[in-house]
Amino acid sequence: MKKYLVDVFLPADGKHYDVYLPTGKQIGEATKLLVNIAESLSGGSYKGSTDSLLINAKTGEPLNKNDTVYDAGIRNSSKLILI
Repeated sequence: MKKYLVDVFLPADGKHYDVYLPTGKQIGEATKLLVNIAESLSGGSYKGSTDSLLINAKTGEPLNKNDTVYDAGIRNSSKLILI
């Protein structure tokens, strides 16, 4: 499966993380994956929830949970925000 390398900003700890996202994964599933990664890497400063959102950093718009990574317009070097 093809993957894109994206930059995910985590405002809870003010850091950026480079993460590979599979192109065919739905945004809802990708968000869950990123929440698990962020909880581990943030040292406890980030606590995810079922309401966690993945946002396109360029537009400021939340991504549709039903779209795939590809359909949401995410490509290599895309910048995302996880809140």
